[in-house]
Amino acid sequence: MSDNTTVVAYMNCQGGTESLQLCQLAVQIHECAVLNLVMLTARFIPEKQNIVVDNLSRRTQIVGSEWSLAPQIVNKVWTLWGSPTIDLFVTSLNWKLPIYCFPVPDPAAAFSV
Repeated sequence: MSDNTTVVAYMNCQGGTESLQLCQLAVQIHECAVLNLVMLTARFIPEKQNIVVDNLSRRTQIVGSEWSLAPQIVNKVWTLWGSPTIDLFVTSLNWKLPIYCFPVPDPAAAFSV
């Protein structure tokens, strides 16, 4: 997933004509995928929803969309009202349960938008 439409187009078309460097990189990635029997499909994701990548590229900054209760608070709430079976409205950076719903496509999430 990328918030760059040019990257998505080059990956899905296995290259392009405007940027030789990007074309060569796309071809290399596809050759590696073929050798490893992996099928790739690039998908566009709006910058606002690109939470994981933003977090990885900005390790020293707080991601404004990432809010999470402290584990001790979660445990107190679950002790009072019981533990849920699925964690809704979370990201792969702040889930509390093994089964969670992620706002963007995530292979580890039980459900994604």
